[in-house]
Amino acid sequence: MSYEEETEDIPFTAEMEAEFRQIARGRAPARLAQLAEALGDTDAFTHLPSAAAAAFHLEQFGDAKQFAERALALAPAFKENWNYGNAIHCGHTVLGLLAINSQDDAAAINELYKLGKTPGSPQLNTFGPTMQLAKALLKIGHIEPVLTYLNQCRAFWEMGGTWLDLWERKIREGHIPNFFQHSRV
Repeated sequence: MSYEEETEDIPFTAEMEAEFRQIARGRAPARLAQLAEALGDTDAFTHLPSAAAAAFHLEQFGDAKQFAERALALAPAFKENWNYGNAIHCGHTVLGLLAINSQDDAAAINELYKLGKTPGSPQLNTFGPTMQLAKALLKIGHIEPVLTYLNQCRAFWEMGGTWLDLWERKIREGHIPNFFQHSRV
């Protein structure tokens, strides 16, 4: 059994998910402070994606939306920046999660497709994308959009083929992958 299969066989319990949320909440104030201290658009662009996620985890949904939208609005001016792909990916992830919270499945699916169009980044290309929105959509029965997203991820996450194949197989078998190592945003 491969490492990836072993990892997926370990149940990702509600308690573990709660612990992940608590860790994210604990880190959130520092991420918001980094954005507050940013000088100019370049510095802000570096911190907006993580600030959007931080605000989401703190249930500051208005700020989360504002930060995600600002990251996406600034992104075209930073296409050569190392953080460009992260901003696209995280911005659309946060907007999609906010859509799920508002029970707007169509908007969440649209955001999933948009985040899958990221060109990648050093982090995404190496460690892979977050699957938080994909998992939320699977939990409410949206299988095909998630399978499409997994296929989109192949364009930038070349090293993730084993993970993507495993998750696709599990989804096609009617299971929701635990996405343990890819549950962050």
